[in-house]
Order: sequence, then structure tokens, then C-alpha cells
Amino acid sequence: MPAMAKKSRSPFLRILSRLLAPGRGEVRALEEAMHLQGVLRFVAVIAATIVGPSLVLAYFAVHAISVEELAAEDELSRTAEGVAQGFWRQVEADFSAFEESTLTRLEAGRSPLERARELHPLILVALRFDADGVLLAPFTLSASTDYPKSYLFHPDVRSAAALMQTDPAAAAQQFGQLTRQPLPPAVQARAKLDQALVLEMLGRQQDALIQLDSLILGASDLRDSWGFRIGDLARLQQGEIRMRLEQERGIASLRELLNDLLEKPWTVGQGSEAAVANQALSMLEPHEEQEWVTRVRGQIAERNEMLYWTGELLDEIRHIPDSRKASSPAGELWWHEGERSMWAITRWGGGSYTFGLDRQELITQLKAAARASTHPTAPIEASLIAPDELPPEHTLAIRSLDPWLANWSVVTTLRDPAAIAAENAQKRTQRIAIIGFAIAMMGVGAVLSARLISRELDVVRMKTDFAANVSHELRSPITQIRLKAESLILGLAETPDEIEEHYNIVLRESERLSRLVDNILDYAAIERGSKQYILRIGNIAETVERAIESVRSTLELKDIELILDVPYDLPPVHHDTDAITQCIVNLVSNAAKYSPGGSQVRLHGRVVEGVELTISDEGIGIAAHDLRKIFDPFYRSRDSLARRQKGTGIGLTITRYIIEAHGGSISVQSRPGKGSTFTLHFPDEPPPPPARGTI
Repeated sequence: MPAMAKKSRSPFLRILSRLLAPGRGEVRALEEAMHLQGVLRFVAVIAATIVGPSLVLAYFAVHAISVEELAAEDELSRTAEGVAQGFWRQVEADFSAFEESTLTRLEAGRSPLERARELHPLILVALRFDADGVLLAPFTLSASTDYPKSYLFHPDVRSAAALMQTDPAAAAQQFGQLTRQPLPPAVQARAKLDQALVLEMLGRQQDALIQLDSLILGASDLRDSWGFRIGDLARLQQGEIRMRLEQERGIASLRELLNDLLEKPWTVGQGSEAAVANQALSMLEPHEEQEWVTRVRGQIAERNEMLYWTGELLDEIRHIPDSRKASSPAGELWWHEGERSMWAITRWGGGSYTFGLDRQELITQLKAAARASTHPTAPIEASLIAPDELPPEHTLAIRSLDPWLANWSVVTTLRDPAAIAAENAQKRTQRIAIIGFAIAMMGVGAVLSARLISRELDVVRMKTDFAANVSHELRSPITQIRLKAESLILGLAETPDEIEEHYNIVLRESERLSRLVDNILDYAAIERGSKQYILRIGNIAETVERAIESVRSTLELKDIELILDVPYDLPPVHHDTDAITQCIVNLVSNAAKYSPGGSQVRLHGRVVEGVELTISDEGIGIAAHDLRKIFDPFYRSRDSLARRQKGTGIGLTITRYIIEAHGGSISVQSRPGKGSTFTLHFPDEPPPPPARGTI
């Protein structure tokens, strides 16, 4: 090789050629190195332009997934904070509305005790205390509950009560005697009240009214054995009598009694005021508008219910700490959580107002409101936790409900952490799978491109080899023909045997040259799509014999024994005689070429769903990796034993095309070192119209 050519090689190419040189030779190693260098260059370009950027994009895509997950977590936390803050504002709005309404009433000079539940629907009690903590309104605490129960068991009272149905006059006289006896004032007052009742029964309404007036003036606040105020009972009885005598005056009296009862404090532990008020309202109901009756009955019921709760919560009221009473501004509510009630207290006018809300119902409503503050399908949920509860797991936000509910908090948590984690994992897996799929597709594209380029390089190399091999194949018979012809012309062959041998060599090499040219021309026609075959029905055995005759001399020259077993009674086959002859010649020539001298080549024919011809040899065989490619154009095995034999690489390609054009098929079985077997199969039925096309 010239020195300049050697110098033009790159160091990388020189290294590759040295590594590949053992077993190949310098020239072949250089060819392989140049081919490999081209492939490696293409791989480097693919890596730099596709694989590298793909990996970078994959990294940033995975990083973006992590950033997106963190952003989703932050968004979830912000949402949770917003839910907790929104619930706190809802609670603030509820309690602030109550505080503002209370202050508005106080500043307007209206009592917040009047219709207290208009301030807040959960109010159980609304009370006013003086500066010393004494209950002033709407209830009072009785100084004593020791009412004159002895009245019920006094013998004169029992005797008079027995006479009321049989002898009312005697009963009135006995009740009158009781009023003059040295008895407690409450006993005397009750006797006068019963006497007035008997006088009314006797028709002495005026006397009864005079008796009742004296009780109203002199014993109004005394209580009887049942805890009723004598004055209230006297006024009720007086109104009833007047209703009979003078209806309008009676109605006015009962109205006045009702107003006084609703304005005056009721006594805690007693239900007498409510009973008297309901009785008076029942007598007025037929004569009043229904709306007024309903409103007053509601006021009585509300006052009576608050009276009950005041008695129930009295001990709790007494234990409300007053540390903030002096320090809190007038009109500002401060809150205290009791066992059964939520207490709101404010200073005003030298005293204080205390409101007790139903704690249990308030907590229940707040818990329900917390649950309702998030949609059932939302990933987070809100709940209320008590002072002694720990925040639940997966808490995202927590907000105290001070100053209204000390140590109570609203918390927002993940509704279903496992489901959210599974959903996030699924999304992450899907996105990574998409990224991986995209990268894989890029990789597949790169690999396919590399294979395509490699295949194109292989084709170029095989065409180069084809040109070189064809040149060699053409030169060899031409040289033989020229040498033998010159020998005959110059008379160098003297004996008849020598002359005949020279003529035979010229004939054999001419036939070889013809076959080579035919193969090349046929392949060119096949590649152009202009090759056509005329299929006629005929005896395939005759065609086989014709083909064998054309290669017999080649077999004899290499000392190859041909064993022909093709029966003449095989079914007729539609075939182009010249084309099938070419196929058999190619296969038998290849068998002889790659078989050692003294071996056998067998050609066998049989009926197998048509006609089948097999050509078997005892040659070098074909490697497994070559079996898939031996029918490809220009392909030649890289096995050193196979490459010792020259060839064009198109013989088997033409053979496959011809057989397929006949509607048949060709297959091969081979083991390295054991020989090869090619099988041609011709179908029973005539093939479709003459085929034309490219390989």
C-alpha cells in the first residue's frame, strides 16, 4: 500500500484495523475497520443529537414531576389553611353577631334579656346581676323556701274545704274565723283567698272582690303552701270575677296581670308565675287576636324554660370566674366554658349580664359545620377537637377557636391519606412511564436508524464485494479460455487427447461464463421488475437431468459424486424449464463449491403436497447467523472457510425469486461442518399469472 495512503489513516482507524487484522488479513481488516468506523461515527452522532438530549429532557421531566408534587402538597396545605381560616371566620361571624346585637341593645337602652333568643338561638339563660353578684332579673333567688305547709293540715281548713260542696256558707264562715286566729300571715292570707272563692260561689261577687282587693294590697308577696304568690292568685281570681260581671274590665285586669308577671322577676325554683300567666292567657284567648296570644305564649314558654335552666345551672353560674369582670370594657363580652353551658358575660350599668348557651348543642353544630366546610369529594376534611384531644395524624392545619371556645380547635386533615398517596404514586408512575416510553421510542428510533445506516453500509460493502467478485469470476474463465485458445492456435497441444482437453476446458469455462452472465442479467431484470417466466406443464425430472448435464463436468473435475434420485413418474409441474434449470445449476454448483473432493451431492425428488426437490451436500455447512441472510442480495458469509470460495452473492437470491415466482418455496437446513440441504417445493395447483417485480 502506498505510504501516503497509510499516512492518511486516522489513529483510531489504524487501531481498529490492527485489532481486526488477526484471521482477516490487512486489507480485509482495513475494510472492516472503515465500516465499523462509519457505524461508530453514526452512533456518536445519534448519542450527541438524540440520546444525550433525551436523557437531559428526561432528567428535567422527572425533576418537574417532583416539583409538581411539592407544589401540589403546598397547594393542599394552603387549601387546608384556607378551610381552617374560613371556619374560624364563620365562628367569629356567629359570635360577633351575638356580641354586636347585645351591645346594640345595651346602647339603645333596651334590655338584652327581652326575647334573648333573638340574640342567639342557643341561649338557655339570660340573667342580670348587680355589682355584688346578686341575681336581679329576669329571675330572683327566694330568701326562703319554707312556705306554710301547715295550712294544708289545719283541722279548720280541712273542715271548711269539706263544707265547700255541701254548705258553702258554713265554709265561708269557717275560713273567716281562720283569718282572725293568731296564725302566720301567709296562712291568714290563704284563708282569705279561699273565703273569697266561697263568697263567689255564694253569688256574693262584690264581697269577694273586696276581700281580693285587701289581699292584693296587704299580702301581695306572701306565698301559700304551693309556692304561689297570694297577690297573683288574688288578681287572677279578681279578673275571672270581673270577666263575668264586666267583661272589658276583666280583660283589662287580666292583661295587666300578664304584663306584670312578664316584667317582674320570677323566683328560681318556682313555677307558679308561669302557671298563673298561662291561666290568665287561657281566659283571655277567646277575646284576643291569635297572633298576640301566640306571641305571649311564646314569651311565657321561653321565660319558663329559662327559669328551669337557671335552676339547673345555678351552681355553674356561681362558679363562673369573675377575674375579667372588672378589667373588661363595658359592653364587651368575655367567654367561659362551663360543664353544661357556654357563658358570655359583659359589664353594664353598674352590674353585669350573663348569657348561657347550650354547650352540647353548640359543639354539635360546630362539629357539623366543620364537616360541611369541605366537599365530600375533597381530599381534605375539617373537624373540631376538644381541649383534651391530640391533633389527628396527617394534620395539615390547626386553628384555635379562642377567645370563644378556649382550647378548642378546628383541624384540617387528609380525608384518605392512603388513597391520596396511591393516586400520587399512580400519577407519578404514569408520567414516568410516558417519559420512559418517549425515551424508549427515541432510543428505538436511534437504534433503527443505526441499523438502517449499518444496513446501507453493509449493502454498499456487499455491492463493492460483488463488483470485485464479479470481476474475479469473469477474469478466471476468460483467462482460461484465452490460454487454451492460444495454446490451440499456436499448436502447443500436440496429441489428440491434449487438443480434446483444451477444447473441453474452453467449453466448460464458456458455460461457466454464460451462467455467470445469465445470473447477472437475470438479477438486473429482477431488480428492474421486468423479469418474466413462461410456465408450462412438464416433467420436472427431465428438467433436472438437463441441469445436471450442464454441471456434470464441474462435479467430475472436483471429484464430487452426484447421487440422482428423481423419479420420472413425478406429477407434472408448471414451470419455466430454463429458469428451474438455472436454479438447480446454482444449488448444485454451490454444493460442489463448498464440498471437499470425494464427497457426495444428492438430488432427490418426491411427492409432498406437490413436488419437492432436495439438494444435499457434505460440505462446510452454514452458520446459524448466516441462515437468515443467505437469500439476501449480495450477502456472503464472513466465515473464513466460506470466503475462500469466490462468488457473486446473487445466486441464491435469484433462485429464491424464481421459485417464489412459480408459486413455490425454498428452505434450507444446515449444520456447520455437516453439510447443507436446500429444499425446493412446487405446488399442485398452477401458480397465479406470471410474476414480475423486484426482490
